[in-house]
Amino acid sequence: MRYDRIIAAILALAGANPAGAADVAAGRAAAAKCVACHEADDWDGESAASLQSLIADIIAGKVKHKQKIELSSADVANIAAYWAQGKK
Repeated sequence: MRYDRIIAAILALAGANPAGAADVAAGRAAAAKCVACHEADDWDGESAASLQSLIADIIAGKVKHKQKIELSSADVANIAAYWAQGKK
């Protein structure tokens, strides 16, 4: 999808890792606190770029979430890459 590339470019310019440079293993470790409520299947079929955008919006307070999330841009990219795989 064209929007995925635009979102990835915006995040890259903002200092986030581009989805292709994300570390999936680090994302799995960083997402450990997320698995209390979420599973990878929750985002089945979502791209890493769209997940990065969603997580960034949660951090910015644009999307409601159960608790406040504080993550580095690298953590966001890594978690998005991990969840985008659809694996638990």
